[in-house]
Amino acid sequence: MNSNKNRPILNIDNDEYYIDLLPEEGKGLVNGLRTADAQLKIYEDTLKMINIGKMKMLDDLKKIVENIEPIKNN
Repeated sequence: MNSNKNRPILNIDNDEYYIDLLPEEGKGLVNGLRTADAQLKIYEDTLKMINIGKMKMLDDLKKIVENIEPIKNN
């Protein structure tokens, strides 16, 4: 069985590197990138939720102004 099969690989510009062979600084940067990706996912989900709330508020406001006469432009 090939022992390299389960080793984590880093792919940069179509070149592959075994993460366990990186110096500690490189491993730290890989972990930082993973954390950044996770944070981006969290904030993307948060923005989606905010947008859903915003659209709901706009719909509610449209219902409120249905029976109000809009201002006439000259």
